[in-house]
Amino acid sequence: MSLKLPPTYLLKSHFEKNPQELHRLENEIGSGSLVWDVKEASIVLGKIEGKTRAIHELRKLGFYAPEIATQNARRNDEADLENSPSPASRKRRKVDSTVVEGKKFIGFQSGSETESDHDEPQNAPSPKNDSSQLSLIEDLSGQKDSVLRAAGRKKVISVLKLSWYTDSVESGKLLPYDKYLVFQGEIIPKPKGQPSHKVTLPSSGGKILARAKEDTPPPIKRSFGVRAPRTTRGHHNQPSSQPAQLLHESTAEHEDTDMPPIPDYLHTIYSCQRPTPLHCPNEAFLAQLRIVKKARTLDHEMMSLRAYSGAIATIASYPYTLMSAREVFRLPNCGEKIAGLWQEWHDKGHIAEVDAIEADERMQALNIFYDIHDVGDGTANKFYDKGWRDLDDVVEKGWDTLTRNQQIGVKFYDEFKQRIPRMEVESTANVILDHANRIRDGFQMVICGGYRRGKSDSGDVDVVLSHPDEDATDKFLGLLLESLEDYSWITHRLTVSTRNSERDQSPVSWKGGMAKAGSGFDTLDHAFVVWQNPEWPSQVEDLKNDPDCQNPNPHRRVDIIISPWRTAGCAVIGWSGGTMFERDLRKYCKDKLKLKFDSSGVRRRDDGSWVDLEAGDGDLLVKEKRVFAGLKLEWREPTERCTD
Repeated sequence: MSLKLPPTYLLKSHFEKNPQELHRLENEIGSGSLVWDVKEASIVLGKIEGKTRAIHELRKLGFYAPEIATQNARRNDEADLENSPSPASRKRRKVDSTVVEGKKFIGFQSGSETESDHDEPQNAPSPKNDSSQLSLIEDLSGQKDSVLRAAGRKKVISVLKLSWYTDSVESGKLLPYDKYLVFQGEIIPKPKGQPSHKVTLPSSGGKILARAKEDTPPPIKRSFGVRAPRTTRGHHNQPSSQPAQLLHESTAEHEDTDMPPIPDYLHTIYSCQRPTPLHCPNEAFLAQLRIVKKARTLDHEMMSLRAYSGAIATIASYPYTLMSAREVFRLPNCGEKIAGLWQEWHDKGHIAEVDAIEADERMQALNIFYDIHDVGDGTANKFYDKGWRDLDDVVEKGWDTLTRNQQIGVKFYDEFKQRIPRMEVESTANVILDHANRIRDGFQMVICGGYRRGKSDSGDVDVVLSHPDEDATDKFLGLLLESLEDYSWITHRLTVSTRNSERDQSPVSWKGGMAKAGSGFDTLDHAFVVWQNPEWPSQVEDLKNDPDCQNPNPHRRVDIIISPWRTAGCAVIGWSGGTMFERDLRKYCKDKLKLKFDSSGVRRRDDGSWVDLEAGDGDLLVKEKRVFAGLKLEWREPTERCTD
């Protein structure tokens, strides 16, 4: 006997490899229950496990909905956040969410299915006040929408796992939703005046986004032999007379001969294979994208975060000033969404979503928490969910719940946020090298991090030390820390690991497929410490007047890494590149060479054996170049590894 389902919409995603299964399900559900317009549905069935994917699927269908939080839906967050360091069951609010009468409204929009366009929230409208209270879960046995409307309640849509249907058929009755509910929300109308960002591209791939001709300034003749200088367009501060409108325009019919060629190195997906300078011609636009990317980080929207990271990495490597949405659209990792944002920024001088993020009180609080040492996006959201809004709340309401490192992070919050000038980075590193060579002569050091990439200042100091005699680095870290502490350079130890010495500095044989990201496989001896210069100009006079006077020098964070000589080149590389450079280097080694790279060495993925790429004479810089050559990569100066 067939079951009578409420109006049901069947998601097509994940049926691509087995369309026969999709057709079978459509026939089984039958015309009496199956609807082809999701707006008519009460339930949505699909091969999905997590709430983020459910929201994304609804967004593609053009829905706006306030989420109805249920215990089961929170449990289903685990599928989205399985690699997150924060508890997966915690409810996260989106950047563009609006809370009205205790309900969270999430904006959904139509969009392309490319990763570049995933999870781009829009500002949701404020719904009208509704005195009726919607229970968390209505009758979960297929209650009719008409009953809800008759009660003055808005329409509810529930996204269920496909297994709800198959299990119901097997049991011969409609089962409760609780075990199968992925997402549940009330459908509200799309805001009036909300532009659709969906641009349908023809199958030929010949159409791209472009500004309306009548609203486009005359092209500027450009020279493509050299990098364009950094520019600030005066019209960025001039409001546009009309909203930015994007057209479909055939490339074949309207070829822009003034558009520069895409450099060959930009056709690779790996940022480790292309130069990324510290400064690029499009920094003003990238600054806007970075604000959105930071918001995605705080909301743990991983698909959108990866899309923005890829777009930023591409534009940062592009050597010309962007002049049109078409020019943006043709770049790898960019696409419609990024081109549309560029057009908005070009016409108005700002981006509405960025304005909303910067004005959002929740985002402001999360940014404060995220800047505390040892607080990630998950912990920042936990603090916010507890009702904390600033550092005073953290101290007054939760001090005893903080870890020791977090307490240190709060104590020195303002000092840690101060940037460290290059001269101070150098003097700090020289003190460390001097103490190392006092203990055992012959140590070599490279200052890594942002300093090596050419930044004028840094957030912390990263140094890699090694010695040609590998006995010298064995169990050396503890001796070095004690020496620096004896001279009052180190005030606190944050994190200290000596796992490399504990295994006698032997390269670890990695068994392919065992270690996952974040498992701590990178096991060099290292110490993350709080540093303070113990000397200051008026020290003698100050101590004479007040023996208990405070040292006025700011506290800094310093990372000291000790590497065995045989893999020191990998250590220098691993601590020198920007985040995307390092991520793509690992991905490149995995995809192209079947190798596993990290700062403790290179290993084969088939049998886990260590691969020696650094044998021979030379200093740390020579060893670093040997690793590039061994990985079949063109040498990139550290100043060309400036990815986010």
